[in-house]
Amino acid sequence: MSTRRSFFEEVALLSALAALARKEGYAQANDERESKFWDAYFAEASRDETRVSRGSTDGDLFDPAKKVQLIHGTKDGLRYPSGIDDGELRNDTTDVVVTANPGHFRPSPDDHKAISRSKGCQVKLEWFQKRPIMNLLAPMAWSGMAAWSAEKTTYDPKLKKYNGPTPPVGLKDLDFRDPNDPDAPLRNEIILMGGSGRMGVNVRAVRVNQRLRTVLDRTVRYSSIISPFFGFAPLAIPALKVLTDLLGAVFTHEAVIMNSMPFQILATQEAKKGPHATDGVKIVDGDFIAVPTDQTERLKSDLGKLRINQGWLVHQDDKGLPPEELAKSPRLPEVTYVSMKLTVEPLTDVIKRKSQGG
Repeated sequence: MSTRRSFFEEVALLSALAALARKEGYAQANDERESKFWDAYFAEASRDETRVSRGSTDGDLFDPAKKVQLIHGTKDGLRYPSGIDDGELRNDTTDVVVTANPGHFRPSPDDHKAISRSKGCQVKLEWFQKRPIMNLLAPMAWSGMAAWSAEKTTYDPKLKKYNGPTPPVGLKDLDFRDPNDPDAPLRNEIILMGGSGRMGVNVRAVRVNQRLRTVLDRTVRYSSIISPFFGFAPLAIPALKVLTDLLGAVFTHEAVIMNSMPFQILATQEAKKGPHATDGVKIVDGDFIAVPTDQTERLKSDLGKLRINQGWLVHQDDKGLPPEELAKSPRLPEVTYVSMKLTVEPLTDVIKRKSQGG
């Protein structure tokens, strides 16, 4: 992609072509449940913070049992964000910049099978402002997606397991990039005014709609839409919804690995003291993993023995190997996770650093 403008001109054209293809029978209309999910997702993402939440959104999820649970990694093991003391949150600033660096996606054996059956997977990580930077602007979004193909994965009938170069999937290239400044340092910086925002993590097994792809291939090159990694920062929420709808046409939803509505993030003591959702998630500097709730029970007995090392979930008793090898240990519970490293800084500090060329 050359510029943000040219990319979204291409998206607009592709969206029109996808709609036409659906009409002509080359692609099925949006699944009703999928449409309901994304409508509810973006309604929550763009909800004004002064408006009262409509309550639990679990009923709009693809699968409430696979709702995302964020877990924080410490030197003493894993803990739920509810275990983060309010005093650990930043108290020296109102507005913050969160640097979010995705680490790895590693599916459990069951989820690996589901992905392999569909031949593909999408990992979407998104952040939304609750409050705009300026009153004249609308809240913005930061969005990145990684796509994985299972085509190179093989099944070993003797070991009764899947082998291949993936999974695990490294997300180091999943960045929130500004196409107008592609050479800028990739810091994945998200500006959260008032120390609070929303975050969404969605992982799905998908299959490429070959009939639609054939139609589109005849008319316009769209490699940037289905490339292994892409991301934007910042992005208007309505534009992100258009892009999401297009992805829904190109890729057929097959199975849920984990899903979430945009959930509230609390990064400062001020945000925690102010009005906030009862299920707001506190964040501090450090490593986090997102896991589906129906697998958290598998972690329960080992929370104090597990660590996050360079984005890999490892066991404290396993040593002497690189983290990516330790992540294969039979001591580890079989859970699906997406890892990320978060850093929270005052907005004023980041502005000062950038003004000094940092």
